[in-house]
Amino acid sequence: MLVYSSAWVAAGIASLVILVQHTMGLDYDRQPVLLVFFFALAFYNLDRIADSYLQPSPDSQAQAFFRHGWGWLILVAATVAVAVLLMQSNRTVLLLSLVGIVPLAYGLPVIPWRRSKRLVWRRLKDIPGSKAWVVSGMAAYALVTLPLAYAGAPIGPSAIPTFLFLFLFLAVNVHLFDIRDIESDRRAGVVTLPVLIGVRGTRRACLAMVWLAWLLVGSAWIATIAAPPPEVVLPWLIATGLVLSLARPDTPRGWYDLRVDGSLFLPALMIGIAQVV
Repeated sequence: MLVYSSAWVAAGIASLVILVQHTMGLDYDRQPVLLVFFFALAFYNLDRIADSYLQPSPDSQAQAFFRHGWGWLILVAATVAVAVLLMQSNRTVLLLSLVGIVPLAYGLPVIPWRRSKRLVWRRLKDIPGSKAWVVSGMAAYALVTLPLAYAGAPIGPSAIPTFLFLFLFLAVNVHLFDIRDIESDRRAGVVTLPVLIGVRGTRRACLAMVWLAWLLVGSAWIATIAAPPPEVVLPWLIATGLVLSLARPDTPRGWYDLRVDGSLFLPALMIGIAQVV
């Protein structure tokens, strides 16, 4: 239930708000954590409800979970929670949240497309190679801007390396799941990076993203610009390298949920340990 409902991955993404607050010297505020959590919960359930009809999953239990209405129940509850949190927020948070319309439409057929002399409706995720970048880009945008908006703080130089680190961190996460779903995506005509360049090529591309994240953050440290600290970046490098070496299409689906989505909690965990020590 925790995995099928997407509560696990939504909680992992929301925990990254703590990294942003820590990096930018903001006081801890649970409001942006809750908003990111419920927004991610709504996004993933809407996407998976659409997929259950438009892109059959090899996981029959997951397919049944969404087709039998549980996904709709969670989607409605999460949407109500988002609405309540936005009504309690300030104007800046509300305006920034309007961009959330883009990811909510990500898995729905909303783009008119002419094919074989007839009009068909395509999804944002059907744009070749766009799937992972849309998800990671919008998530990183929310993770950086919402904590600042709640705190009433300006977007300073530290926002750039923090955004880029999170963008690459999340892009690797999504591309790993695309390795798992390569056959399902190929049958549905969703052209992800693994479909385009294969599993080995995707692993190499993800490794390049890891080193790019390291280079960007290291450059910020040298320039004395606030960026995700070493106690977060170094464990992530190690954990990601291990996961990349094991990710294959035939790796059990539960392994991805536990290990790959579980890595999202690593930054908040390392910050907590560093503060205790």
